[in-house]
Amino acid sequence: MRYEKNLRNLILVFTILALSLPGFSEDKVVASQWAAAPAQIDGLNSDWDTQVLNSEKKFGVDYAFRNDAENLYVLVIFKDPRYLSSISLTGMTIWFNPEASKKKDFAIRFVNMPITADQYIAILEKKTGAVSDEQKAQIRANERYMYYDYELIDKTSKEAPSQFTETQGLKMPLFKHNVQEKTVTYEFSVPLKRLAELSAGIGADPGSTMQVCFEWGGATKRMKDAVAAQIGAEGARATPEGGTGDLTEERDYVDMGGEGLAAMRRRLPKQYSFWATVKLAQSQ
Repeated sequence: MRYEKNLRNLILVFTILALSLPGFSEDKVVASQWAAAPAQIDGLNSDWDTQVLNSEKKFGVDYAFRNDAENLYVLVIFKDPRYLSSISLTGMTIWFNPEASKKKDFAIRFVNMPITADQYIAILEKKTGAVSDEQKAQIRANERYMYYDYELIDKTSKEAPSQFTETQGLKMPLFKHNVQEKTVTYEFSVPLKRLAELSAGIGADPGSTMQVCFEWGGATKRMKDAVAAQIGAEGARATPEGGTGDLTEERDYVDMGGEGLAAMRRRLPKQYSFWATVKLAQSQ
């Protein structure tokens, strides 16, 4: 009995020591700054206080948060182009969990793409209804536009639409990005309130703590389908008619100069992500 008691005490001591070490400490809490006025979402960081920037050194990313009573504003700066991966194709997905849990239930995926003037007109007609001839002429004055859009990911509701029309009167997420010589900057605005079950708001209040996950890059469905088709074609070439398709045959194929399945899969862009614990500002 005494041995078991001493063993339990020893385990307790080591547990306390482990929790006191930096590697076992709680996640760092990032403070959101209070925004005295609504932020101008333009993809620039000139109106952000650089002293409040936080760094995710693993991916060469700086980020910061601001909020007012209605919106959360997010700044993300990529300083290392190696980690941009395929963000131009997949967009940036931001997961929000106001329950302070690292569970991916609700996210907003932000995407941008170059479009023609006629494509822009078609999008406006779908979102807001008829576009006047005068508006069409003004739009066609430019041949191409950068279009910014978003879609919702809500794993908690089977009824949640991926997008909303502006006529629903709900506050919409916004974002812009700016490419400079050494950095790529993204700026986001996301409503805090869930005005309805299916609205695009986060569901958090000023002063609360939440978990935020940034996720970008990786492979689109089209990329995966293309590589899967090539793997199938190369696999058929690697296996002689009537063969078993075992590992020896695949290794023989690679030795003969074939690329091999593992190498083909490695050609898919990497996906990156990191979490941040955010304390929303209560007021100025």
